[in-house]
Amino acid sequence: MGKSNDGRRDGLTFDAYNPIGDGPCRVQISLDRLRAVAKRGAGAILECRNIVPHILAHPTAIFEGLRRDEEEDRWGYGWRCYCGLPTVAYRTNGTEINPYPRQVYLVFVNDGFIAYNWRWEYGDPEDLELPADHPARFTRRLR
Repeated sequence: MGKSNDGRRDGLTFDAYNPIGDGPCRVQISLDRLRAVAKRGAGAILECRNIVPHILAHPTAIFEGLRRDEEEDRWGYGWRCYCGLPTVAYRTNGTEINPYPRQVYLVFVNDGFIAYNWRWEYGDPEDLELPADHPARFTRRLR
């Protein structure tokens, strides 16, 4: 994890699993997004600090091609969705709790390698490592 130095996109960068190349790729969370997360409380900050980088580096699945407009990023094209099963979750006040039952954590990354959204969602009843309705939501699975 490190700080970026490219002006308007300053923020945190993380190594992410690269499903199509050798070695990791770099994914960034913008400074503007970090400010918005900070307003949501300690739990949201801890998710951003602990869960998001873990899911990016150790996904259980990666999907490409969003089929739903509401999942698109406003500043770039939604591109990939990294999925995983964190070992913890956080309450709004930052208290660590067990992960939410039957839920998977999703991190959405746009075509500029910017993580623009992340959240818990219900898992597929047939495979809890995948989000519910994944065949209808994504064009293809990369991992």
